[in-house]
Amino acid sequence: MNSKSLTSYYVLGIKALMFVIPFLSFWISKSMFFPYISGRNFAFRILVEIALALWLGLIFLNKEYRPKFTPILLAILAFVAVIGLADAFGVDPAHSFWSRLERMEGYMMVLHLAAYFLVLTSVFRTKKEWLQFFNLFVIAGILVGSYGVLQVLGLKEAIQGGNFRIDGTIGNPTYLAAYLTLVITLALVLMVNVASRAGKYFYGAVIIFNLIIMFFTATRGVTLALVLAVPLFLILYLFFDRTPGEQRFRKIVLWVLVAAILLPVGLWLIRGTSLVQNNPVLSRLTSISLGERTIKSRFAIWGLSWQAFKERPILGWGQENFLYAFSKYYTPKLYDQEPWFDRPHNIIFEWLLNGGILGLLAYLSLFATLIWSLIQLAIRKLLGIKEALILMVATGAYLFQNFFVFDNFNTYVIFFALLAYVNRLSEGFLPEGLIKIKDLNVPESQKASKIIFGAGLVLVIGLIYSANLRPIAQSRGIIAALKATASQSDPITATLEEFHKALEINTFANTETLEQLARVTGLLIGNGNFSLEVKKNFVEYTTDKIEDFLEKHNQQIRLHLMVANLYQSARSYDPSYFGKARYHLEFARSLSPNKQQILFLLADNYLLTNDIDKALEALKTAVDLEPSYRDAQLNYATLAIFMQRNDIVQQVIKNLNDIRLNSVDIKLPHAHLWNFINDLKRLFDVYMRAGQPQNARAIYDFTLKLKSDVEKYGIEIAYGGVVQAMKDALTE
Repeated sequence: MNSKSLTSYYVLGIKALMFVIPFLSFWISKSMFFPYISGRNFAFRILVEIALALWLGLIFLNKEYRPKFTPILLAILAFVAVIGLADAFGVDPAHSFWSRLERMEGYMMVLHLAAYFLVLTSVFRTKKEWLQFFNLFVIAGILVGSYGVLQVLGLKEAIQGGNFRIDGTIGNPTYLAAYLTLVITLALVLMVNVASRAGKYFYGAVIIFNLIIMFFTATRGVTLALVLAVPLFLILYLFFDRTPGEQRFRKIVLWVLVAAILLPVGLWLIRGTSLVQNNPVLSRLTSISLGERTIKSRFAIWGLSWQAFKERPILGWGQENFLYAFSKYYTPKLYDQEPWFDRPHNIIFEWLLNGGILGLLAYLSLFATLIWSLIQLAIRKLLGIKEALILMVATGAYLFQNFFVFDNFNTYVIFFALLAYVNRLSEGFLPEGLIKIKDLNVPESQKASKIIFGAGLVLVIGLIYSANLRPIAQSRGIIAALKATASQSDPITATLEEFHKALEINTFANTETLEQLARVTGLLIGNGNFSLEVKKNFVEYTTDKIEDFLEKHNQQIRLHLMVANLYQSARSYDPSYFGKARYHLEFARSLSPNKQQILFLLADNYLLTNDIDKALEALKTAVDLEPSYRDAQLNYATLAIFMQRNDIVQQVIKNLNDIRLNSVDIKLPHAHLWNFINDLKRLFDVYMRAGQPQNARAIYDFTLKLKSDVEKYGIEIAYGGVVQAMKDALTE
């Protein structure tokens, strides 16, 4: 076989592998844990690893396929180096490197994206080849969007979309919108490059289709980026494009610009009308308010992220370690949000924490070098002004939308493809004398090529097995274990065997395996269909496995809380479980001193061991951390009732009333009053259980005084039901 034929085989093999990648976003791997994430990421890694082995053989065979040291390539190499250092010296280097099934990022993602970039920028050499590749992303986007249409029609379920937001095959409405932004970018690039009118109509239809799908995601951050990007592009086009014979088209663009400004402004001005409020998508898109719960939570998370950054400003905490920072600097005002955040939901803070100030600068250098290269291409007329403007504005919009969300596989693969594309075009304007990889003293040799490829393939096979196939098997093992819980013959034995097999594989998926094992064990404890001995053995197996894991990874706060819950739930099996639960709860509190959930669990533990004063102190601390937290107030008052501390209860009632009087809910103005009524009913019930009917009657009398407020908000029927239930309980 001559060198030319071998080169063709290498190139064809690499292209075949790369052509699969755009369609991974359409694949849902139902046999794996986190089906919208794990399968496509494992597939991406395997495809890139095989392609990398082929590429190594190729560059030793033909120096024309060796990349040049362009600004973009240097930025990527700097990014890889800085983040590698940050991960190595971070809080949990192993976690930073491998990530977890729920995210599938970490340094493994960084390395694979860099390899993906190198392969693409070396092998796709002509504009035609790049446009063919981009077409595959557009086709994949149509498939993903079509799945979204089925969700709009109610034929498919949107797992995270709720009642009106769709998520396509991406599995998250926000991720879907971010992905479609980049698909639209590629469709625009293809539109300006296609010569036929039919082709332009086709890509125009694709763009409109994706915009419609994006609308049904009801994603505000991405929509805001789009609202800013479209007028910006049109203004830049009118200013810079001086192509002869396009005066009529420029007039059309001017009218489109006017519409692009007036439409969102007009929609915002009528946001309070029934036309907008009765449409859940429009209502959500126009409900951006600094006082909104999710917006307030973002500011709180960014605030604690800033505190965490100041602790480790140079290289940060390492990738995938935000949960540690979140726990340590947790702000009690986040009590009404999801319990754990593993991302700051802002790309600036994400890379500040991932890699410190050096990591953020390295990340931003990817955008800076991309835009600089596009400007140079446009100046040298190596790229049309329309295409250059599209890519520059899209780059800015992509970065802007990441202020509100974080990247994932679906956006990474398109963004790095765009980096590789611009990088390839940029190689034509590099200054003379710049060092080129192909000019380094590495001779072309068919023999060396085959040896390098063979050695690379052996290493890749080992990597595929250890870093991909084994965690894939463990991911499937989690699913098998969960399915075994529904076994008709012997669910306990079957479940235990499947979890045992999954843990024996021993990969980075151990954390999720143990979390699911703990969850299943917690359900088993409350199941009356199994004997005490069976439950006890299952609990012992689970707690032993978690304890062994925590000896090596003692910062895993969620597992500390999970095992503490198991010990407390199974306290009747072994008296020592009280002490073990307290140890894990106190350790968890040392990791997150302001987390109210931990204080609630500690209070339960103190109560179970008759440390009543400590329990009351823990609950009071939870109240003091954030007085507007109604559940904290109610937990404190509940224990106070049984301790006959009516003074505390009266203060809590005053606090709860202040909360409802100082709270505003524009969409549900009666919500805080109704919450207060239900809180009173809850305290009434506790008084009755504690054998204090006289205090319960005082609650009843107080509730009656709320009648005028109730009539104001028109909730008489529901209120009447609560009052009647109290009255019936008092007269029994």
